Amino acid sequence: MPLMTANSYFGLAPETTYGTPVAISTFTPVDSPKVVTEVTWLDDSSFRGSPVMHYDQVPGVTKGMYDAKVYLYADVYPNLLRAALGSTDTVASVGPSKWTHTIGVANVPSTGSQAPSYTIVNNSVDAPYQISAARLTDLSIAVSVDAAVETTFSFIGNAASVVASVAANESTQHLVPSWNCAASIGGASVAVIESFEVSIKRNTTSIHTLGAQAPYSNFQGPITVEGKFAFVVENGETFYASALTRNQQQVLVSMTDPVTGYNVLLQMSAVQLEAPQIDQGKAYIALTANFVAVANTTDAVNGGYAPIKTVVTNGTSSAY
Repeated sequence: MPLMTANSYFGLAPETTYGTPVAISTFTPVDSPKVVTEVTWLDDSSFRGSPVMHYDQVPGVTKGMYDAKVYLYADVYPNLLRAALGSTDTVASVGPSKWTHTIGVANVPSTGSQAPSYTIVNNSVDAPYQISAARLTDLSIAVSVDAAVETTFSFIGNAASVVASVAANESTQHLVPSWNCAASIGGASVAVIESFEVSIKRNTTSIHTLGAQAPYSNFQGPITVEGKFAFVVENGETFYASALTRNQQQVLVSMTDPVTGYNVLLQMSAVQLEAPQIDQGKAYIALTANFVAVANTTDAVNGGYAPIKTVVTNGTSSAY
């Protein structure tokens, strides 16, 4: 009997010790999950007096990969932000049963400025698969007028293994619709944004060394933050000109659950618009522009420079 994908579930949690799996307390509703274990096969094609090529296949090094799409659920979303940016979570009380979680770029040279490694559990119904020592490769957030806030992401870790089934404790939060998102550019609220995308990339790679089939380390590289805006053009529009000159402005994007008021704030304090394009294919004039978030000291939470900082407000009092 075929198995139903709707019975799948996904969770992740930061590891205390790199590569040592941890229990997951709250699971994240997920869409389009994919688990891949990659084996580098070593081919023996040495000549043996016969007109053939493949005499043997020996498994070489391995790694695990996981990618999926999720909506923004305020109680579990900080895990993804910390996996991307890496700093410890600074928690502050902001009212009855409400706390903020400030997460930025980890700048700790003695540890390679790495984000925590994560344990991932993905139950695809045939079996629960676990990936340990997982580090995030990229995370992209998309907001458009006719959809909920969506996030796609990918991790690289150790090869997936089958583990005992666990009881999934799913998030009970609500997704965030785009109509309850807001943005400001250069300190002024902007009401003409049709869509917004931001991609946080860590260029994570598996480092292999002699004596082990699994990676020695799944290692993150320097962070880049880039994206794209689509604007409705009104009289006096300034974004086209800003994309043609050096004009680095602060961009704030706020995404709020209309039921609970829980919120995710993206702060990029030095954003350069680039490559503007006027779109005359609709009844109204539109404008698209790419952007690069430039490293600055305002967004740095560990000293040095950073291109982005995030603040999540939810009902969780403990650090992620």
